[in-house]
Amino acid sequence: MHRLAPPGLLLLAVGLTPACAAPSGSGEPGADELQAGLAAAPGPCGDRSSGKTITVAPSGGNHRTIQAGLDAAAAGDTVLVKAGTYKENVSFRRSGTAAAGCITLQGEAGAILDGAGRAGVGIDISSKSYIRVAGMTVQNYKGGDTPIGIAVSGSSSFIEIRDNVVHHIESSEDAHGIALYGTSATPMTDILVDGNEIRDCKLGTSESLVLNGNVTNFVVSHNVIHDNNNIGIDFIGFEGVGPAGSDQARNGVCVDNIVYNITSAQNPAYEGERAADGIYVDGGRDIVIERNKVDNSDIGIEVASEHRGRTTSNITVRNNFVSRSYQGNIMIGGYATSVGNAANISVLNNTLYQATGGEIIIQNNSDGVLIQNNILHARSGNDYVSSGSNNRNVRVDNNIFFGASRSSAGDFTDPRARFVNPLLVGPPSDLHLASGSPAVDAGIDLGGQSGTSDIDGAPRTSGARIDIGADER
Repeated sequence: MHRLAPPGLLLLAVGLTPACAAPSGSGEPGADELQAGLAAAPGPCGDRSSGKTITVAPSGGNHRTIQAGLDAAAAGDTVLVKAGTYKENVSFRRSGTAAAGCITLQGEAGAILDGAGRAGVGIDISSKSYIRVAGMTVQNYKGGDTPIGIAVSGSSSFIEIRDNVVHHIESSEDAHGIALYGTSATPMTDILVDGNEIRDCKLGTSESLVLNGNVTNFVVSHNVIHDNNNIGIDFIGFEGVGPAGSDQARNGVCVDNIVYNITSAQNPAYEGERAADGIYVDGGRDIVIERNKVDNSDIGIEVASEHRGRTTSNITVRNNFVSRSYQGNIMIGGYATSVGNAANISVLNNTLYQATGGEIIIQNNSDGVLIQNNILHARSGNDYVSSGSNNRNVRVDNNIFFGASRSSAGDFTDPRARFVNPLLVGPPSDLHLASGSPAVDAGIDLGGQSGTSDIDGAPRTSGARIDIGADER
């Protein structure tokens, strides 16, 4: 769970099938491999539906409660929930299998799991595998000990959470919209969280969507997360959730998500402090954050570690639109010198627009940061790139700077800086490049490090050279 921070602060990769994993140097596929296979991957459950359909309906179905339907389901079966409001807490009590397929909980339009008058978890998946939850609305779980809309825990693997709506999950202490906690010595692996909406949640010191602990090989994609009073998406390590040596969310991709209106300003746990990230990596490693749109959050994208002596590492932030953050649009490193570190962080081809506190803030304890091919459209009087303490091996190169200084990038020198108007179409709502933009064909070719697609999924290079910023015109 996320703590208060002082101000300043799959799946199936190429070649994988649900029954096997591809070897790599660490025994797990890396984030770039996961990204390469994303377009072709049907998800851990594939398109198999080998079993029967069990219907849940207020009347006329096989069962009148969702729990009864799940209890009757075997591997490969689909529990189809008809429109209606179901007031219960439900859990999966058996797994699917690689051979027969997932157990699927599928909601039709209007299928609502309602927690009014209830605490706890709406849909619970604990150490179960080959499970799909799709199309459900989960709402109104409030109070008690950490209410959660959809919870996955233990060694659960080969999991799909997709196209659900989760809203009004509330606690003044801790709550989550969707939470995946790898608590077992056996990693939680092959996870797809896709196409969900999480909104209007009161989260205390916790997060809208979180992957925490011993979780690996995941894709978090196409989710819309908005109007919540704490962090939008979080990848966490070093909180003691998983076993020592494996207590990090790792080897994953965060892609094509839309996150907006994320602020702790009215969160009583923060006493007016604005410190909620749109997307946050706190202790994770080997994660690619790309093609996301983050607007009007306290912090846009942050890569840090809150635990002294612990390091967030090997994170690539590329091809994102990030705008109007209260602190910084991208922030790197520990929020204080007394907390953790960030190492080997790449910030590439992003388009950043008018954060209140600055475009890129390298806080403290960072080693090995590359900032290249970005557009930094700042507010007048702000630094484009600023630095705290204990930051080493920072390279700023070939970025476009506009709106503040016409000669200085801030605390670091950019030898190929361009202080020109990038000619964005219509900021802040549209950060694409307009005709005649000096960003066109002005980037440095970074090979695969820049990714294969721009913010819209178009080829990353379409002219003589890659463009600067997230959009390839």
